[in-house]
Amino acid sequence: MLEKASAGENIASYCTKCKLVHDHTIVAIDGEEITKVKCVTCGSTHKYRSAASVAKSRSLRKKEDAAKAGEALWETCIAEAKGKERTYDMGGKYHVGDIVLHHVFGKGVVRKLYLNKCDVLFKDKERLMASSN
Repeated sequence: MLEKASAGENIASYCTKCKLVHDHTIVAIDGEEITKVKCVTCGSTHKYRSAASVAKSRSLRKKEDAAKAGEALWETCIAEAKGKERTYDMGGKYHVGDIVLHHVFGKGVVRKLYLNKCDVLFKDKERLMASSN
């Protein structure tokens, strides 16, 4: 049987400032529901978030969403690429739209050119690569 919580007691809660589950002191209760807590570690006061309700952190979800969007962009760029397909070489000259085969990063598309560098979009992310442009 669960005991009723009262103000001043400690409880585990997700801290929005620390971004971790820490001990908190209960500050406010509405009926039987805990509404506000104060972090014992950093001292911030915020809405109560039970440790069990924090399934996935927001930053992890954002990274997963960004990875899916980046992969879709990569697939589109590969499909629309009209340049040559060749193995990556630091001394090579590239043009926008060329497909580059890298031994570590895989297949990529040249997106921008700079002096002796180029941006290549690979499946996982865009990288600044050396070239002789």
